[in-house]
Amino acid sequence: MRKTLVVTLVVLVSAMWLAAQDSGQMSKSSGPTTIQGCLSYTDGHYRLTDSSGNVYQLSNEANKLTHHVGHEIKVTGMPGVRTVDTTTQSAASSAKEQPVFKVKTVTHVADTCMAGK
Repeated sequence: MRKTLVVTLVVLVSAMWLAAQDSGQMSKSSGPTTIQGCLSYTDGHYRLTDSSGNVYQLSNEANKLTHHVGHEIKVTGMPGVRTVDTTTQSAASSAKEQPVFKVKTVTHVADTCMAGK
């Protein structure tokens, strides 16, 4: 009887802990985010480097980004994930998830970059 009670308590506490973890993750990605930095275009991808040196790979709105390469901009959007094929020749199929920032709006800040200086 005592053993059953202990197991039940452990299961309940674990379930509550997992529920708390899930709700914490949901609140982090619930609304749009704005980041500011220097826009670059390398290896076929737009990247924004903020003043702390963090680099964000951007997706969406490429037609709005192309005119801002080398400029300081603000982008508003949502963090996301892109699946990238990492399969090499004569190897098993593989893929990895890569964080991206899905751009909704772009705001010009300056013609020169201040990020990282």
